[in-house]
Amino acid sequence: MSTNPDGLNHVQEDGFGAFVALHGGALGSSGVPQIYWRSLYHKITDEIYDAGEVFGIMQVQREEEDEDGEDGEKKRDNPGVVVGCKVVVTRGSGLQVSDPTSIYLVDHAWTYRVEHARQQLEQIPGLVPRMASLMGLDFHGEVPTPDIVELILERMWKYNQTYQLSQGSAEEKVPVWYVMDEFGSQVQHSDHPSCCMAPFFYIQGQLAYTLLWPLQDLPQGDEVTRDYAYGQTNPLLRRCRLLPWVHDDLDGVSSVITEPADSYYEAIARENKEQLPVEVQPATVPKDKVLKVFTEMSQVRNNLTHPRFLLTEDEEEADIIWSYGHIKDYRKLSEERPHVMLNQFPCESIVTVKDCLAAVARRIKGGPTPDWLPETFNLQMELPQFIKHYQLRQHRGEDNHWICKPWNLARGLDTHITNNLDYIIRQSESSPKVACKYLEDPVLFSREEVGMVKFDIRYMLMLRSVQPLRLYVYDVFWLRFANKPFSLDHFDDYQKHFTVMNYTEGVQLKQVHYDEFIPLFEKQYPQYPWKDVEASLFKAFKELFQAASSRPAPYGICPYQSSRAIYAVDLMLKWSHGQNGERIMQPQILELNFSPDCARACLYHPDFYNHMFQTLFLDQPEDCPVTQIV
Repeated sequence: MSTNPDGLNHVQEDGFGAFVALHGGALGSSGVPQIYWRSLYHKITDEIYDAGEVFGIMQVQREEEDEDGEDGEKKRDNPGVVVGCKVVVTRGSGLQVSDPTSIYLVDHAWTYRVEHARQQLEQIPGLVPRMASLMGLDFHGEVPTPDIVELILERMWKYNQTYQLSQGSAEEKVPVWYVMDEFGSQVQHSDHPSCCMAPFFYIQGQLAYTLLWPLQDLPQGDEVTRDYAYGQTNPLLRRCRLLPWVHDDLDGVSSVITEPADSYYEAIARENKEQLPVEVQPATVPKDKVLKVFTEMSQVRNNLTHPRFLLTEDEEEADIIWSYGHIKDYRKLSEERPHVMLNQFPCESIVTVKDCLAAVARRIKGGPTPDWLPETFNLQMELPQFIKHYQLRQHRGEDNHWICKPWNLARGLDTHITNNLDYIIRQSESSPKVACKYLEDPVLFSREEVGMVKFDIRYMLMLRSVQPLRLYVYDVFWLRFANKPFSLDHFDDYQKHFTVMNYTEGVQLKQVHYDEFIPLFEKQYPQYPWKDVEASLFKAFKELFQAASSRPAPYGICPYQSSRAIYAVDLMLKWSHGQNGERIMQPQILELNFSPDCARACLYHPDFYNHMFQTLFLDQPEDCPVTQIV
């Protein structure tokens, strides 16, 4: 039986070509030199794990670094030497950059999403002993104890790496964290690394690896190092990124934050690619005209029954376009169809994206965060200020729990609550996030069957115009409740610390209507009439939109005369102190959402969209349950 090496080579070439077509973009963006791609293909497809033939782990003793105490004295809780590890080249011929086979697969010992970490440590046999050994923790049993699980959850942020899937649902795109195997986890940091490491997802096999390749020739005995802050060239930000491993008091860094420079808003405008409209005259609607509405949103199509509005399938004949997606080319609409009314404003992202919301809110006091917004830091731009602020709070003995949220996701996705500074710093590696002060003393609601739980409130705001500013709020509001009593622990317990239950299977969704809630609330807090609480909420809404409309686009919401919008504002109440030291309920705005999910609104208030459209497009709020704020 004869073989056909030419045919075999042809198949291999086809396989390699397909591999490059699928993965070339990812390999290029990770900086993997093309000289290694073919060898990588063969090692992955043939499952060749040959790093053990080239590298070894060596134990080393090094003097423990002392940290200065508060009084300037050296702290020596455990003086002496510390046993650590490093990776060295053990092959006699060393490692050459020019060798096409000088790329190696590093396995992952543990891959998880953060919300599942505790459960996996408690339930997966052998995981705790392996992680404890890898992280240098003293554990000799087999059954995980609560203490060792907590230690691993704290220490793992010195070992975690991350990647994100680029396709799939919002849930599937939540960052994945992983700990490399014992070999990969012992590669130490250097500002002048000898090697590079990057995560790699093999699509055909649905497997994730870390790739390692040399940046310089390494003779036998040389150490393998990598840059833990790879890609960060700003010296101060490098110090911040390296703080989980390299102690730094950030002397000389201020914790003060102010509104960002104009270039911040200009960069956002370029990224959003919105074409600003030309100025148009306000549309006037004859009293007897039936307005044609084009929308693809089923909630609007199924619930808009007002006789002055008629749904149309033809966008070209529409008087109103109610779009689910973001409109980009306002200029074309303003030039070609200036009197077509829209359900969004140009540059409204300055209130609907969390980092922008915090930036704009600083206008109110000329720098500091207003009382109605939790202290918020942009972890991409304000990481040094955040770390310094954290260190100062720690020095003063103040609560230091923070909640890290993606700039532009909802429903609690990829959201983390912690007082672990390493954890917070590492969050900036996965996706752009803000760190907001977690409310350690929220106003709670007594659920008879559960106890004192967190709750949040959702109001619907209607922005009729920016110049002049005309803002309404829907009188009906919605409530969401946690399912477990509140306490400052177990921050990965979703039903204790979060309130959005309507997207999670198998959990209770507590329903209390606003008109039932008010007497229950006033019974629990008789000194705080709801009308007074609500007045403070409306004052916060007013101040926010006054700030957001105080400057022209792109530094404020664009005053396009044909725009209207509704926003869902989510907020909580926290305990604070008034000017005379009395306890007060302070509103805390959490976020504003564009195109919010109005399923509950439509279910319990079938005229919801009729009221919205009548207020925004007919200028007839009198017969609707709305309050004009501005």
